[in-house]
Formats: sequence, structure tokens, C-alpha cells
Amino acid sequence: MKFDDILSTLGNFGRYQRRVYTLVCIIVFTNSWMSMIQVFISADVDHWCATPEWDVGCEDYHLSEDACEMAQKEGSIPANYSTSGELEYRQCVKYNVTGVPFWPGIDPSNYTDGNMETIPCDQGWVYDDSQYESTTITSFNLVCGKDDLSDVSQTVFYGGYLVGSLVFGILSDMIGRWWTLLICIIFRLLFGMLLAFSPNWWVFTVVRFFQGMGSIATYIILFIIGTEYVGPTKRNVAGILFCIPFSLGYMFLALIAFFVREWRTLQIVVTAPTAIFFLVLWFMPESARWLISVGRYDKAEKIIARIAKVNKVAAPDPIFTEEFKKEQEAIRQENKPTALDLFRTRSMCLRTLNLIFNWMVNTMVYSGLSLNSSNLGSNDYVAFAISGAVEIPAYILSIFTLEYFGRKPSLCALLLLGGVACLCTAVIPSGVWLTTVAMVGKFGISGSLAVLYLYTAELYPTNIRTVAVGTCSMFARVATMLAPLILTLDKFWTPMPLVIFGSVAVLAGFFTLFLPETRGQNLPETRADSENVGK
Repeated sequence: MKFDDILSTLGNFGRYQRRVYTLVCIIVFTNSWMSMIQVFISADVDHWCATPEWDVGCEDYHLSEDACEMAQKEGSIPANYSTSGELEYRQCVKYNVTGVPFWPGIDPSNYTDGNMETIPCDQGWVYDDSQYESTTITSFNLVCGKDDLSDVSQTVFYGGYLVGSLVFGILSDMIGRWWTLLICIIFRLLFGMLLAFSPNWWVFTVVRFFQGMGSIATYIILFIIGTEYVGPTKRNVAGILFCIPFSLGYMFLALIAFFVREWRTLQIVVTAPTAIFFLVLWFMPESARWLISVGRYDKAEKIIARIAKVNKVAAPDPIFTEEFKKEQEAIRQENKPTALDLFRTRSMCLRTLNLIFNWMVNTMVYSGLSLNSSNLGSNDYVAFAISGAVEIPAYILSIFTLEYFGRKPSLCALLLLGGVACLCTAVIPSGVWLTTVAMVGKFGISGSLAVLYLYTAELYPTNIRTVAVGTCSMFARVATMLAPLILTLDKFWTPMPLVIFGSVAVLAGFFTLFLPETRGQNLPETRADSENVGK
């Protein structure tokens, strides 16, 4: 008897599993806030050179602060009309107004030749605070030669994803899912709060790295716990529905950011709910599968007995036979699970490489499209909310495609849909249609990423399942780190980032055809079970 057989007896998704699943969803609701908050706390804002020598002039003319600011801008900043006919002010240079007295309506064309010369901003910048009271851009002056540092900090954050996936993935297989999750939540709370008090960009970036470690590991472990308690007939539904609270939290972040326009306050507001999760953890059990894999049958039996009681069914008697324990002991006598186990045989190696590439593509394209959402519409908050909302129908559709077509066809079709949509943006002019097609791309990639998490968990045995997901996630973060940098390529050709995302998504879609199908099969518990998946 295998653990999936026990779950089938207890109920594939009974009352107990639904309770655990609800607790998991409560935590995952806020998980998107850690990564996606960058869209708001590091949003680009209009800026121009400051002219503090003119500040005293406003009082003499009884101008309001906004009127004075505009008059100074018109008198000191070079401007040209764009191809669309809009007046655009330079952001990094100003006229040399030294010795020029300020008065409302001052006309730069009347300056002497010396004052008409432009010089770099030498006394700071003025930032447009009509939408954001402050961002990291304004606090750390990440403008005029430092523009890309904001993307660098997000890349470092994804570097934390890479390290966190590896470190916490191994740790969860050593000390258990529950204790590792506790450490991750401490990471999220501690570094989330520290981030709000960052005195400069360097501290901000280092803290974001550790925040990234805790953020991704929390998601992976919650996914493992959420799916390991669900029987094979309901696992595909549970695996996909797991993504919906993530997307709901994604959308809710737009609402929070709409009302909190100061980045430090926003960071505190989205971090504070993490403290509640210590109470949630009190009611969350350790993974029974993990307890069995390390020989702690007494604790696993208590959990199984509890499941039977809550689900109002009879537990197997005995729960673990001697034959079952001998099989588990034989599994433990094998070499300690490491990432090398993912490459020991030819078939397993090819499978792992395929999945690694798919993870790299999926997470890179998903992150790139998510971070680019504010550039798709005139309202950052609406565009961001739509970007999150489009994921929900993608996940719901995935449930049906997984059930009726299987994992492999679903993953392939969704990747091709997302990739082709991204490629089409290269020939669509800016506007509603561009936004619509880009959202179709986000739809496909969101659905494929949800399928990929479930698919990967079903392709590896219990003793290396978390290592497998963690390793794939680790490689994926290398690609994810490139997403913010790829977005900067739009300065050379506007559609270039989406064309790159689309091309690799189409390629990954074809590669999925070489993976085995897992629909309707038990989770593999041994290496042999894993090798025989799909046969």
C-alpha cells in the first residue's frame, strides 16, 4: 500500500484536506506582494533639474507651490515637441540660470548666450508627485545615469529566489516542511520591515535579496504541503486552484497601492499581515508524506488518524504494515537525496533538463509580463489589476484541460498561446489592441506556469520531490533575473522584450512534447515509480 492508497481510503479531498488547503491559501494570498510591489515602490516618475536659487522668488509673486514649480520648470528646462505634438521637457539637463532673476513667465529665449547653455543637473531634481508621493526612484535619486539601478535591485531580488529555492528546498527535506515554512515566514516579516527603513539603494538591494529568499521558498513549500495531502483524483484541481489566491492577492495589491502612495508606508502595510501567519501555522500539520519518508511513523499515524476522524471515515488498520515499513526503509537506505539524483539516468536527466528549460522560460516570461503591466495602460493601478485578473480564467481553464486532455497537451498549448500572442505585439501599434494581445500572452503563460508546478511534482518520487521543484525553481530564477534587464531593451526597439519572451515560449512549448504524461497516476514514491511514469 502506498500513501496515495491511504488517501483514497480517507478521502481524496475531504474536510481535513480542505482545512489544510484553506490555511495554505491564506498565506499564499499575500505571496505576490513581495515581488510585485516593485511595480509601485520603484515606479518611474517624471523629473527635471532643480533650481534652488529661484525658490525665494515665488514668495514675492504670491504663487502657489504648484504654479511656482511649473513657472520654474518652464524657465529653466529645455523642451521640444515630440512627433505626437506633445511638449516634452528634458529630464537631465537645464539652462545655466546662474545670475538670472526669477519672475513668472520668464522666457528662456531672452537669456544671454551664456545662460542658454545647458548643464547637467547639479543641485538635485524635482519629482512629479501627482501620482506617487515617493518611490525608491525619488528617495535614492535613481535617475540620469542611474535609471537601470531599479531593474538591478529587482534582478538581485530574483537572485534571492535562486538561493532560496536551493537552500530552503534542501532544508525542507531535511528538517520538514513545517519548520522550514516557519523560517521563511520569519524571513518575510523581518526583511520586509527592514526594507521600509532602507537609508540608501545599496541597503535596499541587499535586503531585497533576503526578502526574495523567503518569498519564493514560502510559495514552493506551501504548494508541496497543499498537494501532498490531496489524493490523485483531486490533485490536479487542487494544484491549479492553489494559484487563484495568489492572483487575488496580486489584484488586491493594486487596491492597497492606490490608497498608499508613499513607498515606505506601502512596504510596511503589505508586510504587517505576515505576523498573522504565525497563528495560521499553529493549525497547520507537518507533511505526512515527509514524516513517512524519514521513518517517523508514530507522528504520521497521528495525522492520518486525525484525517480519518475529521473526514468521518475509518482509517486502515493497521495504518502501516510491516511490509510498507520495509519498503520505506529500503528507500531510505538508498543514497541521500540530492540534486544529482535528478540526473542519474539518461531518461531522468533528459526529463530534468526539459523541465528546467520550461521553468526558466515560464518564470522569466511571467515575471517580465507582470513587471511590464504598468506600461500597457494609462492607469498603473488598473493595468496592474487587469494583469492579475487575467490569470484567474487561465487557471480555471487549466483545470479542465488537465482533466480532459492531460498535463502534456495542456502545457504545450498554453505555452504556444502565450508565445504567439507576445510575438504578435511586434506588429500591433500602441493602444487597446496591444494591451489586449499582451494580456492574452499573460493568460497563456499564467496557465502554463500553474500546470508546470503540478506537472513537476508528479514526475518525481517523494524523497526528492522538493529537491526537484527547488532545483527547477533555482534554474528558473537565473532566467527570471534576466526579465527586468530584458525589459530595458525597449529603448532600442519597443517590441523587443515581448518578441524575446514570445520566441522562447514557443520553443519551450514544443519541448514539452517529449515529457511523459501523468494524468490519473499516483504520485511516484520511489525512483523506479518515477522512471515508469507514463509507461
